[in-house]
This record gives sequence, C-alpha cells and structure tokens, in this order.
Amino acid sequence: MVPPASNDARLAALSDLKIMGTPPEERFDRITRMARELFGVPMAEIHLLDDKTLFTKSPQPPGAPVEYPREGTFCDATLRKRDTLVIPDLGTDHEFAEHVNVTGPPFVRFYAGRPLSVDDGQRVGTICLLDLVPRELTFEQERMLDAFGRWVERELRDTVERDRAAELQHKLLPRATVLTAGYRLCGLSIPLHQIAGDFFNWRVGDKSVDITVVDVMGKGAAAAILAAGIRSAFAARASRDPADVVAEVNAQLEDDFTETGTFATLFHARLDPGSGRLDYVDSGHGLVLLLRAGGEVERLASVGLPIGIARDAQWLSESVDLNSGDALVAFTDGLLDLFDGTLESVPHIAALARASVDADDFFGSIRRLAVTADAHDDVTVLMVTRQ
Repeated sequence: MVPPASNDARLAALSDLKIMGTPPEERFDRITRMARELFGVPMAEIHLLDDKTLFTKSPQPPGAPVEYPREGTFCDATLRKRDTLVIPDLGTDHEFAEHVNVTGPPFVRFYAGRPLSVDDGQRVGTICLLDLVPRELTFEQERMLDAFGRWVERELRDTVERDRAAELQHKLLPRATVLTAGYRLCGLSIPLHQIAGDFFNWRVGDKSVDITVVDVMGKGAAAAILAAGIRSAFAARASRDPADVVAEVNAQLEDDFTETGTFATLFHARLDPGSGRLDYVDSGHGLVLLLRAGGEVERLASVGLPIGIARDAQWLSESVDLNSGDALVAFTDGLLDLFDGTLESVPHIAALARASVDADDFFGSIRRLAVTADAHDDVTVLMVTRQ
C-alpha cells in the first residue's frame, strides 16, 4: 500500500487539478476516442481516483454514472502497483476472476491500465483499455499506451497551469474602487478559456484616474501573454494625455504584434474627478456607452486604428464630461455574443445596465447570461458611475 504521507501528497496533487466531478471535455474525449480506434478495443477510459472514489473523466455517456467506489476496481489495482498493469484474461486472474464486471455486464475479459502522474510523480489516475475477449499487448502497443498516458498527463498539467495563470490574472485585476469625489469604478472579467485576452484596469493618481479596457485578437494563453505586456506598457505611462500614451504603447509593442500577427482594440481614458472631464482614445474598439442621468445613451466615437496595425499610426484624444448621475460602460465584443453577436445588441446592453440597481446587479445579470448563452469569446466589462 502507498504510505499515508505519500497518499496525502497524492490527494493534494489531485485536489489541485480541480477535475473530480467535472463535465466532459473534448481534449480528453479526443484521447479516449483515438485510443479505442488505434488499439481496436470497445472501451478506453480516463479515470481519476481519490481515496474512496473512482471518477470517469472520459468518456461520460449521457445518463451513465461517472463515479464508483474505488476499492476493488481494476484501476485501483493499477495505482497500487504503481506501474502499467496488463491482465490478458481477467477470467483466469486470481484477483479479478469473480469481479462483478467480469462475471456480469459488461463481461470484461481484458484490461490494460497505465498510471497518470503529476507533480513529481504523484499518481492521480489511469488511462485504461478494456476488451470483451482475452488478448495480449505487444511491446509496441505497450509503448503506445505509455505515449497516450503522457498525452493525458500533459493535459492535466496544462489544467494546473491554466488554473494558476487564471488565479494570477484575477489577482492583477483592480478591485472595486470608490473615490471621495463620488465615483465608483468596478469591472467584470469572464474568460472563455480560464485566462482572458481581454482586461480592464484603472490607476488612481493624485489628480486623475487612468482607465483602460483592452481586447487582444485571439483567445486563451497566447492572447493573455500579449495582454499582460499591453497592461504593463500602459501602467508605465500614468496620468498623461491618452493619445500620446496609446501611440507610445503601439510603438513599444509593434514588433510583438508583427511577430505574432495580431492586434488589439482598446479604450484608454484619463478622468479628472474634480471636473468630471474624461479625455479618451478609442482605438478601433467602439464599445463604450455613456448613460446620462436624464435617460440618454451616447456611444462614444471610435476614430482610431487598433494598436498593432501600423507602427507610425497617430491617435487624437476626444473629450466628454461625466456628470452627476451618469455612468460609463466599456465592454469587449464577447458581451455582444451573449445577445445576438452584433451591434444591434448595444441598446439591449444599455437597457440592462439602466434596469440594474447598481454595477453589482448589472454584473450579476451578465454572469447569468454567460451561463445560459452560447458565448464564443472572453467577456470584459468596466463601469464608472458618478453620484
């Protein structure tokens, strides 16, 4: 048996994956589907095992149970052995000949399981092959099963890294801020793939507040890496004219955009809390609304190119006043996807914001939409209100 201390470390590694009980994912189903085809078996499965439960991550047929008691399972024996376990004929095996799945449906006769390891060899599960007739695995097939195991392990490690990146990205977002002049700034980020290529940010200076919303072309980790560079570039240029800042950020990162073949749209503004004057640049973004206290809705002009399009592009700052009772809402196009995906959704977004008690209520409505709608992109929203 595995020593208790080692088992504690194994359970901690499994817990870090946050994968027990999760729904199907194509990245794992693709592996089991290919394994069935290449090995010519009717069943190929990926299991995760804690101290009491075996959880089937893939496949998860609709309506079928995905959790079983761990004790006495073939995969439990694989983890206890701590190495690939091949049983050519379960019907003649001393441990499993009377197993319920051998003597009864589905009448399994062949099993081959390869342990799955993360975090310095902590074994958290198995990938296994099952057949209804006795058979052998050739040396080449055992090597192939090992390769499939490494494939699953990469996916599991990616899960941990994405979780850590998502946690870090979330920590870098500013928390809701209330200014003594009667302003409240708050934001919402809902990544499509755990980490987002969108971001919002603000920085409160002595006499002004810098506000930024950026949407990098693309999704996932690649877009998030570029977004981190853009965030840092803007943070290094606080309390300056927005047009100059955008031009300098574009020049600084042009080589990165060229090498990656991407670009970013953005809204960058400098707010004077004393007067309510907002100087801004809309760099190909066009998704910023000013909700007036009297009920009017203004969509701020977008007259600048996205950054990353041209090295020597120039931008001009526009100005607008944020008066008492007004609200500024800036968002990325992922929010449009929660409606009809087009600019025809803008009035609906404005109406949703108007109908909300406050920004928290507004964001709660967006979260609920994100659960039920067919989202295709990251969703980022920033809201500035003035009492």
